[in-house]
Amino acid sequence: MQLIKKLSAMVKPQIVVRLSPELLEKLNKYAEQTGASKTDVVVGALSHYLGCAEALPLKQKVADLEVRLTTVKELLKTS
Repeated sequence: MQLIKKLSAMVKPQIVVRLSPELLEKLNKYAEQTGASKTDVVVGALSHYLGCAEALPLKQKVADLEVRLTTVKELLKTS
């Protein structure tokens, strides 16, 4: 019985959201660029928005930094 309780505590709840086609396209592109899953991107965005970004997994933090670095490189090329 305790094993069942532990397993059920490990299961993450799911939600369903509806996105505009444009937002879904941006989500897909961002996930592809960073190598993160769409779930990781959405969890990361919500964490930032809700002010609990310190709880982000390391993989998501690294992916965010890689995107920022790419943006900076592109900005330096155009200046």
